[in-house]
Amino acid sequence: MSAPSPLHTTVLSVFAEAGWSCTEVSGREVVRAGFEAHHTRVELHVQSFPALPVVSVVAESPRSCPGPAHRERLAELAMRVNQTLTIGNFELDWDAGRLVFRATNLFPTPQGDPAIIRGLVHTTVGEMDRIAPVEAIVLRSEGPALAALDLAALLRRDDLLPEIPEPGAAAP
Repeated sequence: MSAPSPLHTTVLSVFAEAGWSCTEVSGREVVRAGFEAHHTRVELHVQSFPALPVVSVVAESPRSCPGPAHRERLAELAMRVNQTLTIGNFELDWDAGRLVFRATNLFPTPQGDPAIIRGLVHTTVGEMDRIAPVEAIVLRSEGPALAALDLAALLRRDDLLPEIPEPGAAAP
């Protein structure tokens, strides 16, 4: 394999400097990592596209929905959450029935920006963790209870949010 691009080198240095464990995917400018968050473990991958230069951070929920009614409610959940986001977006892998979060940034220089890459990872972990309890409620619900879920109200519940860490606390 050829030497990594300046962009991928920056991604690797961000992980090293933060002390985040990761695994490089052979033959690709991709790293995989997992983070223990408040509600769930978030597995993600970071892919460098040096020709553009773009970095994309993607996490996929480990849960699959059991059927069409759940899939529709998860699609609604993704749509409602996306209306509130300024960075990244949720998607629904329709065939797999899984929520996915993706945050991507186009950089003006070939090496990218370590602070932005770090922020994309933090955002991805935080958003997947934030949605996990609501996703679990949707997937546990059945029949009339599933149809009656008020997703907008569930997203406003403060008791489902982790406490904000003190300044200087380790993250993610």
